[in-house]
Amino acid sequence: MVEHVDVVVIGAGLGGLAAGVTAAGRGRQVLVLERDSGPGGYAQCFQRGPYRFDSSLHALNGLASGGGMDAVYRELGIWDRVHLRRLDPLYVARFPDHEVVAHADPFRHESDLIGQFPDDASGIRAYLDEASAVYRDARRLDEDVTAGRPSSPDDFVARYPALVAVSSETWAQTISRHVTDPRLVAVLGALWPYTGLPPELVSSLTGIVLAMSYAQHGGWYPEGGSGALARALEQILRERGGEIRYSHAVANVDVRDGRALAVETTEGLRVEADAVISDASAPATMLMMVGPEHLPSDYVERVEMPGTSYTTFGVYLGLERDVFAEQGLPHELFVAPGYDALATRGAALSGDWARSEITVTDYTSIDPGCAPPSGGVAVIVVEAAWNYADVWGTGGDLTDYHENPRYIAVKERVAGELLRLADAAVPGLAKATGFREASTPLTNFTYTHNPLGAIEGYENTPANSGLGWLAQTTPIDNLFLAGAWTNTGGQNPAIQSGKVAAELALAGQP
Repeated sequence: MVEHVDVVVIGAGLGGLAAGVTAAGRGRQVLVLERDSGPGGYAQCFQRGPYRFDSSLHALNGLASGGGMDAVYRELGIWDRVHLRRLDPLYVARFPDHEVVAHADPFRHESDLIGQFPDDASGIRAYLDEASAVYRDARRLDEDVTAGRPSSPDDFVARYPALVAVSSETWAQTISRHVTDPRLVAVLGALWPYTGLPPELVSSLTGIVLAMSYAQHGGWYPEGGSGALARALEQILRERGGEIRYSHAVANVDVRDGRALAVETTEGLRVEADAVISDASAPATMLMMVGPEHLPSDYVERVEMPGTSYTTFGVYLGLERDVFAEQGLPHELFVAPGYDALATRGAALSGDWARSEITVTDYTSIDPGCAPPSGGVAVIVVEAAWNYADVWGTGGDLTDYHENPRYIAVKERVAGELLRLADAAVPGLAKATGFREASTPLTNFTYTHNPLGAIEGYENTPANSGLGWLAQTTPIDNLFLAGAWTNTGGQNPAIQSGKVAAELALAGQP
């Protein structure tokens, strides 16, 4: 069966949906093809009895006025379709002898940090001033790109000096230019679990922009969870005349003479299009659907070279009582057994859970309806390795893996260990648990088919960040990339990437 549309989008993750909404909003005939049975990719919720769980989202950033994403939401039409709740405090980071409450007020947060580290007051202020300047330059660059104001290399340095100054640094290197106490370095880099790499490894640009966006514009969460975002984009796409077809897996992009003529699905559908936008992973799109034979060798190397980002293990808890409200705990609690993030991450990747950092997230107060009255919903997350316990007891054979007794045994053992750790941080959590379910890196792979269950595309190292991001344009002149493989990852960056991909695909067209 052969069809023709103006724009075909591969994948109905948030990036693919945003691309489709943008193109359809400009009068194009759009078809989105999704291999699974519903939209969202990682942006999904699932129901278990009276409990609704979010598969991935912790907090959204950039949604207050001036944060940039508020304007994107309005342009896509979803601003009035989702009810956003502001998080305050943003998080609590608990270390052996320090507990830091990150209020949604950068000056109060600064004051609290100085209160805990009075001898480092000038260094804290100097670092936060530089971080604010880096964030300012990043926002300025976003607006310049949106407005079509290109810059030469010399102009770039002059326009964005703070951004350029940290572009080759790790987050810890930038922080350590101002403070030397390793405890304070860890505290200032407490949001590193959102990036998957400790401050000593993660790009300074990634860490700073993430942290300062939350600090200056707050964190937000949509009622109904991340699935509400996906459903809102799906609805608007249909209202704008676009179409989504589920259970259609794209297997091939037909390329001739450097141009994509069509995409072909495993179900026998061929869709010819003037532009193709892929929200699938960059390796799957370029190396499997397109094929290396159609690409320059240096581009193939560029797609293959960076390591994939982190993956996670999660424990989903349905609570019979709201222990977080009883103890006055925030939405997000980072629990670190020490100040050496490299060591805690290494422990997690080796399966030494007792020495790993965990994140405990309470959804009850920010997502009314996710639990029955007086109950609650919480999720424990830890970074994990794909190959742990012989690929989680499967030996690498993912055929019906969720029914494999060895897989189930490994998953339940780890879930129990993590619940004991979380119960030590939130006393009474285990006793209040009436329902428990766990997800592994293999579950993450099932959601998105990202290599090794990657959460955020490529690793957020300095080499892979900022100017090192994989371009959304490709050597195929009408093929464009959306999603986490072209930026830092995260749900709002995915939405932004989809919008940009559609704008690139339609550039120069009426």
